Amino acid sequence: MKTPLLFALLLACSASVAHAFSGMGNADRGRMLFNQRCAMCHGEDGRGREGMAADFVGEWHRLTKPDQELIHNIRSGGLRTPGKVYTAGQCPPQMLNDRDMDDVLSHLRNAFGTPTLNFGR
Repeated sequence: MKTPLLFALLLACSASVAHAFSGMGNADRGRMLFNQRCAMCHGEDGRGREGMAADFVGEWHRLTKPDQELIHNIRSGGLRTPGKVYTAGQCPPQMLNDRDMDDVLSHLRNAFGTPTLNFGR
């Protein structure tokens, strides 16, 4: 009798963790959310408005981190780059539900997740 109860308890506890942020979010909706909640410091172009916040274009490697690490950083107030001082201070914790987070991550990865290579053109 303990086994079904234990299984049900484990399943219920893992439900919130099971959302794996598959990268299948809506990047257009994510851009809208980013522009509403993040662009005031990061800039719509992701370059960090006037040194206020991280430059996702110049520091694209930030977005190579696993989804769960990015989610933790976004929800807990941001990732600090050693040696960098951002004039906006610490990023305010973002209250994004799982769908919003999926969408924002899709936008971040699509818009800023890889470097733009310029081969002398």
